[in-house]
Amino acid sequence: MGAIVENAEKVSSGTVKNSEPVEDADAYASLNLGVWRVLLARETVSRGFGVSLNKWNAAVSGYLLLLRFLQEIYSLDPRMVVLFILLKLWDGMETVLMLYVSGRLLQIIEVGLVEGRPDVDAITHAIAARLISSTFTATTEWMREYISPILESRISRHFDYYLLRANLRLDMPTAADGASKSQTSSYDAWRSFEGLCDVGGQLFGLVSQLVFISQQKSVGIFFMLLAIIRPVLSLALSRTLWMKPHVMYSDNAAYLRLKSLQSMSASRYRGDVIAGNIAGWVTAEYRRAQDTLGNVSSQHVYSQYSMERTPAAGISKEWAGELTTLYWALNAMLRPSKFSMTSIAILQQYSASLNYSLQMVFWDFSKVRKCVADIRILYETANIKNLIVDGDAAYPRPCADTSESKGMDVELQNVSFAYPGEKSKESALRDVSFHIPEGALAVIVGANGSGKSTIIKLLTRMYDADTGVVHVDGLPIAEYRIADLRQAQATLTQDHELYPLTLGENIGLGYAEHVGDEEMIMQAAKDGGAAVLLDKFTDGVKTNLKPVMTAYGYQLDGEKHKALKSVLGKLEKTGEVSGGEKQRLVASRTFMRFRTGKIRLLSVDEPSSALDPTGEFELFERLRETGEGKTMIFVTHRFGHLTKHAGIIICMKEGKVAESHKELMALDGEYASLYNVQAQAFTESEISAKAK
Repeated sequence: MGAIVENAEKVSSGTVKNSEPVEDADAYASLNLGVWRVLLARETVSRGFGVSLNKWNAAVSGYLLLLRFLQEIYSLDPRMVVLFILLKLWDGMETVLMLYVSGRLLQIIEVGLVEGRPDVDAITHAIAARLISSTFTATTEWMREYISPILESRISRHFDYYLLRANLRLDMPTAADGASKSQTSSYDAWRSFEGLCDVGGQLFGLVSQLVFISQQKSVGIFFMLLAIIRPVLSLALSRTLWMKPHVMYSDNAAYLRLKSLQSMSASRYRGDVIAGNIAGWVTAEYRRAQDTLGNVSSQHVYSQYSMERTPAAGISKEWAGELTTLYWALNAMLRPSKFSMTSIAILQQYSASLNYSLQMVFWDFSKVRKCVADIRILYETANIKNLIVDGDAAYPRPCADTSESKGMDVELQNVSFAYPGEKSKESALRDVSFHIPEGALAVIVGANGSGKSTIIKLLTRMYDADTGVVHVDGLPIAEYRIADLRQAQATLTQDHELYPLTLGENIGLGYAEHVGDEEMIMQAAKDGGAAVLLDKFTDGVKTNLKPVMTAYGYQLDGEKHKALKSVLGKLEKTGEVSGGEKQRLVASRTFMRFRTGKIRLLSVDEPSSALDPTGEFELFERLRETGEGKTMIFVTHRFGHLTKHAGIIICMKEGKVAESHKELMALDGEYASLYNVQAQAFTESEISAKAK
């Protein structure tokens, strides 16, 4: 371990091995701690008072932010918040009260022992006072424990709502950007409030103790100064990483290998491990990685960073803690008439109490910076700017004749696009140009990764083109208000998910204003092919396939607690649907969206991969019929049937538009072969469907 600690002292800046370069290398230091690599802000690479002053400055600079935060919490429940703060302040007074009562009891007993006639009444009163103090302390502690979970729930739910709104407004590229992701939670709000109350309570308690002890005849200012030397020295000599801005990760290949192999015991891998009979290989590889690590520490970096290279700092702190003992020992030798065992015991109590209180104040103040940082991040989440800039123009444009609209006119001019953060240097789209007039039915075909789905994402402004322009009804798409544009579009893709809500809500949210209209939902379910699925479940549209799990068992023995385990298994159950059933539910949501009467563009992107040819044929037919008067874009591998109705066929290859349908058919190559096979399959399915 000595070598590891020695290595921790070697601070070097620059790009870290096996990691992305840090933008400002002068702003951080790199530390090696066992298997861990730590990037630490240079402004915090110090110890003791320098760090403490930084934290104090952070607290002062965040005064207005703290004021807003506390006012917001106060408004949730003023009486409960005030009571909670008062109980925290009382924590500090408890120590003073117990010091007084304990000291008084010792003095009364000493007088009785010296005179040989104990004052029974005085001792009884002192004991009663101590019992009353203990009872009051226990009562206030109970009140605090009773209030805390209620207040924590109020605060957490309030900021859960705040973060929910903030996160839901983020667009796709902003949400995918790691720098924009919120690094805080609603629990941090409660923890920050409680931490600030702790600081206030500890400060109040320390001041109360100093005032009380300074009033005692047997104690002088010199004794008080000696009593605070140890906690002050502990702060000055301490090495702590906690609360400092830092990034921690491991680039140790053996350690990463070890953790990966360990994760293979999880339930999601069990079937593959058993079927592949690879348990022996996993354990053998784990031992090999374990041997490679050897004695390299995987202990948490906080513990490794705080470890001192020599015992000198610890010895200094322990000697400082003995100064008060030397004080009363020397005084007992030089002025024996003024000291007794009781006064010595009381002095020891005072010393221990001040030592503890000062250390707690320093500890709580070290949390202030973290509290301010968490509060700042919490509020900044709502101010994150989306990368997709909203336009000003209404859609449809006021000058357009909406009564005779036949859909949305779409044109791409020399559009290129690469997904942000992708390691591949190849663009998803490269200089793509095509035009789909309003009311047309277009089919986009091509191999996986050819850029088909990306086109749909640009039309819905999930992303914006890097170069080139996407036009909608003759105007650049970026000039429209995003909400208006999406209100006029319906998308059905393979990426859609089922929500952790009821089946009815999963369909009804296609038209949120009518999410409770069961008649409309059932009609949409019929159109999407999900009506049979709704009848399959006892609760029908009220069925929740993915309920939030709240039932947990603890220390349940398989045989001994069989009945209890059986009850646990029945308390909460999740429903299961097949891939095809999921796609039908999602399709039904799209049909629900048609009922808004505002849809001008339907984009369908491989929504039927889990459906058989007959099911897909029926779905596409209903979409085509419902989409009458709308522009329709179908992205699919199985395109034979659709091409009979398509006015435009766009073939994508490696991010570019390839030849037209007629040109590709004339080549009699892979495209023609695939088309003919799929066209035959759809023709047979259509004949079979009509025969029924």
